[in-house]
Amino acid sequence: MTQGSAVIGEGTVLASERAKRILAQWNDLRADRIAPRRSEVDPLDLFDFLPTLAMIKISEGGDGFQFSLIGTGLAKIYGLVTRQFVSRAAFPQPTKEALQQALQLCVTERSPVHGVWPQVKAMNDVKVDIEVVFLPISEDGIEVSRILGYHAITL
Repeated sequence: MTQGSAVIGEGTVLASERAKRILAQWNDLRADRIAPRRSEVDPLDLFDFLPTLAMIKISEGGDGFQFSLIGTGLAKIYGLVTRQFVSRAAFPQPTKEALQQALQLCVTERSPVHGVWPQVKAMNDVKVDIEVVFLPISEDGIEVSRILGYHAITL
């Protein structure tokens, strides 16, 4: 099982229309900056995506990630809870590693990251294919301070 992610670029093909829509909304919010500010990302504007979204805080030093908002769909897929650190989450190691690598790539590159993770072991040992899009948020326009994560089961 390979669970890779890459920075979104000119040749990136997103698997779903919903992923394209959330990326387009993020691009509209950021305008010509590297990323929008947290105050500009209103969950009500992303209402259609809420079950599949997570807001992820980045600890000082940029190497720790904590969920500050978790959609109900993500809670069902991963069994996550609010304020949980990725490193302490109970989901399988390959998924945890893929998530940490994608988040770190988003922070390091200060760019959106996309991945399609095949056969992720979800709750109750069900295996599903998941598409992820991680979108940086920056309070100062230089460093990534949070990440908006979209996760959805692909059919």
